[in-house]
Amino acid sequence: MVLHGESCGKFDIKSPAEKFFISFTDDINSTFDIISKEKITESVGWEKKTVTLSLSGNLVSDSYDMFKATITVTPREDDADGGHVLWTVEFEKTRHDVEDPVWIIDILISYLKETDENLSNI
Repeated sequence: MVLHGESCGKFDIKSPAEKFFISFTDDINSTFDIISKEKITESVGWEKKTVTLSLSGNLVSDSYDMFKATITVTPREDDADGGHVLWTVEFEKTRHDVEDPVWIIDILISYLKETDENLSNI
């Protein structure tokens, strides 16, 4: 089993990309509310609408030497509302018997989709 891994995906959003990105970055720490004792380090690239999150703390550091998520939001090309979210998660396990961090990735994707849904209903 490999210690270093990566997972990525893309999905469409209904809300305007700019509005989605601002909402997500304004509320960045609640992305991982469920992981209560984790520290989130972030960097935000406003021009390219990219956020990079690095997690560290009890739950993550016991199993992963590194956990980094990068989220990029792009508007639709036809100037209509909506856009695309591209997410990439990189991780390095502390040992071979540690599972891939699927549950953390699921929390992130659920949060992003919920953010879009909430913004679409405004």
